[in-house]
Amino acid sequence: MFDQDNISHLLDILGNRNRRRILDLLRQKPCFVTEISDRLVINPKAVIEHLAIMQKEAVISSYQDDKRRKYYYLVNDFTLSVQVTKSEQPPQTVSHEKGDVLPLSDKICMIRRLLDSREKLIEHLEAVEKDIDEMMSDVIVNGRTVFQNNIEAELLLALVYAPLTPIELSDTSGRSIPEVTAALRSLAAKGYVHADAGRYTLCGVTHHALETTELTS
Repeated sequence: MFDQDNISHLLDILGNRNRRRILDLLRQKPCFVTEISDRLVINPKAVIEHLAIMQKEAVISSYQDDKRRKYYYLVNDFTLSVQVTKSEQPPQTVSHEKGDVLPLSDKICMIRRLLDSREKLIEHLEAVEKDIDEMMSDVIVNGRTVFQNNIEAELLLALVYAPLTPIELSDTSGRSIPEVTAALRSLAAKGYVHADAGRYTLCGVTHHALETTELTS
């Protein structure tokens, strides 16, 4: 039985749209940080923060596979039930003169227009996500001739979303801190990344064609 504090914390979790999206994804299967970030288009730092909040409340937990990649999964699922009661005050009736346009009709038309706009946005987003997937695959494949190992390419792709600390990169990639640190030193020596206040960010060198993309949390 949940007490008032537990209920309050759970409501805080459900009150954030991205946390609800992460929970919906974890209901399907365990996922690692980069997978969540790519599927939901949320920057890895924000994903890590959301996961930490939900793990603290014992809603989710994690484990590492043979490759030391950390997977998050749902431990305690829950649903929110809302009860709606009618007001004792009867609704006020509004009379319309003949020929007047009903406000409800206007709202229905607006909903139709919004639905059409949403469909176009979804189609555009799907095309963009396809382009992103193809480019990420190209980085991994072509990176084999440039980088010492796949770790460097994975870290570069994680840093495309936002500057991250070595610890955050370790959580994102599922690699150990020593592996991440060594890869970052190598990338810095090649001119791909640089450290700023403890976080690593992509270098703005034009011939690398890499820029940091800011995404909302």
